[in-house]
Amino acid sequence: MEEFDVVVVGAGPAGSLAARAAAEGGATTLLLDHRPELGHPVQCGEFVPAAHELVDLFGCRDLIERAYQVPDATVLRETRTMACVSPFGHEFRFPLAGRTVSRRAFDKALAVRAEGSGAELRFPVGVTGVRDDVVETAGHERVRAKVVIGADGPLSTVGRSVGFSPRREMFRMITATVDGPLDDEIDVYFGRVAPGGYAWRFPRAHDANVGLGVAELRSGATLGALLDRFVRREGLGPVRARTTWWVPLGPPPASLVRGRALFAGDAANLVMATNGGGIPTAMLSGWLAGEAAAHHVRHGVPLAEYDRAWREALFGPLARAARIQWWGERFSRPDVLLALGMRYIGVSGLDAMMRLRWPPRLPRGGSSS
Repeated sequence: MEEFDVVVVGAGPAGSLAARAAAEGGATTLLLDHRPELGHPVQCGEFVPAAHELVDLFGCRDLIERAYQVPDATVLRETRTMACVSPFGHEFRFPLAGRTVSRRAFDKALAVRAEGSGAELRFPVGVTGVRDDVVETAGHERVRAKVVIGADGPLSTVGRSVGFSPRREMFRMITATVDGPLDDEIDVYFGRVAPGGYAWRFPRAHDANVGLGVAELRSGATLGALLDRFVRREGLGPVRARTTWWVPLGPPPASLVRGRALFAGDAANLVMATNGGGIPTAMLSGWLAGEAAAHHVRHGVPLAEYDRAWREALFGPLARAARIQWWGERFSRPDVLLALGMRYIGVSGLDAMMRLRWPPRLPRGGSSS
């Protein structure tokens, strides 16, 4: 049986950063992924905020400088503005610097960086379970590991194997690419286009990533039908490369350590509940998990150090986002109430909500631009 210090399951942003950090820390590291092509299918809006926006949100500047490095070659478009669109079409714009990336290129680039740091990458290799210190694969191979890092998404096989099941609500998501107007703005739509959820249009290099997410489908509705209606309403199309998936929304767990297993990214429930964004938190949590794993196998540092590190860096903002999302979901129906609320808090309130500065200092009446 092969033996590694660290086995990372899932070569998305969380897993590749975990593998890179573990390898750079001196741990023998194996990175596994079940997909024949990393980054495909695209299950993501493909937007990442600028590093200074992330510092403004989380603090932890040193961690962001170490872990949050977006490969230039994967960037499709720089964006400067965000618009929140109410159920009746009112647009509220505020500055938000970021970039859209090609996830097919992005995931590959991060995995190559992990390889360059000394991790061994193997795919497609599906993991069927983890039993104590043994990782079992679909090819009936078994690998022994001192630490296992579960970065295998919201339906984590590692999580099911070790009994890790954080409290959360699973949102149904669909994304596609379309032709249409291109600019430097990302648009997020609330209300009727995605009842109880949100929709988006993010510009890429020569097309746009569009999609939506809902907590539940009303009788007779389908994700595809909702997406088609949204695209028609916005005058976009034709729709290409549809993909469906799940995003977990809920409060961050108290602990991401189960025995010798650590969890990062969507597998750890570390998604920004106010907007469904998960790439930055995946990268940061993955890096911290890899560092903690290397410190454990090389220097005997308890794995509980990972809980201390990620809670210090990420817990507060993620918990605030979950509270805002919880309250917003309960007081934003029907559409007319949501639209009135957006008009009342206005640009400054929506900006504050997205930046987790809540409750905001409200103007006398909202304003749109």
